[in-house]
Amino acid sequence: MKKNEVQLLLIVFGILALVLSWQLIYRNNQLKTEEINAQNEELKKTVDRLEILNAQKPEYMAETERMKTEGDAIIDSFSSGLKVEDQVMYLYNMELVAANDVRVPNVSLQPAQIIPYAGVLTTEEGYELQDDGMGMFRMETSVGITTTNNGLKNVLNYIYGMDSKKSVSGISLTTTEKGYLTGNMKLDFFYLTGTQTPYAGPDISGVTTGTSNIFGVLNGSAVQSDSGSDAEDGQTDGAEAETEDAVSETQNGGQEAED
Repeated sequence: MKKNEVQLLLIVFGILALVLSWQLIYRNNQLKTEEINAQNEELKKTVDRLEILNAQKPEYMAETERMKTEGDAIIDSFSSGLKVEDQVMYLYNMELVAANDVRVPNVSLQPAQIIPYAGVLTTEEGYELQDDGMGMFRMETSVGITTTNNGLKNVLNYIYGMDSKKSVSGISLTTTEKGYLTGNMKLDFFYLTGTQTPYAGPDISGVTTGTSNIFGVLNGSAVQSDSGSDAEDGQTDGAEAETEDAVSETQNGGQEAED
């Protein structure tokens, strides 16, 4: 092989080596550099956003605390449980308020129904929010009422002015011959489950809850002879007769004094 041919081959091999080096090393490094630059650009944007958020951190913390306080207040405004006696005592106390001027002749109570949550628990950034396992329930109540015009206004103020959540979903009233309003009111009671507040029953102090003698019978020995019973009956009749004679004499004496 001639010297010129050898030199030509060396030149060709050199060119091939340069091409391969450019393809395998330089081009590969260039692609990696472009990828790293793109990642650095994204990281720079993230750092800038985090720096802005960090600067606003005190404001976000104060706003979060405010929202938590308002959320706790909303939860506290709901009852942590509700039973039939709560509804009865509420309507009983509503009657006792003189300004309400209302009478409740009949009540129809419905079982509690859960209210499904219709909101979204995922933020725009993709964060999942937790509902803490709480559930809202509603107890529909049909209340028969008889009241006056001013009494109806005061009843509505009484219902919406209480701490626990209640709502009037409908009213159907007519005017009686004497000018009173009578009809039905649909009153909804709401309560939450899964809260940290324990259930507290209604205060029934001052309300007659029953009697120890439900049949109104005489107290004493249940085993008595017929003669003993007759004797006791005779004594009772005699005492009643003496009492009636005394009342009659008193009335007659009063009439004679007037004459």
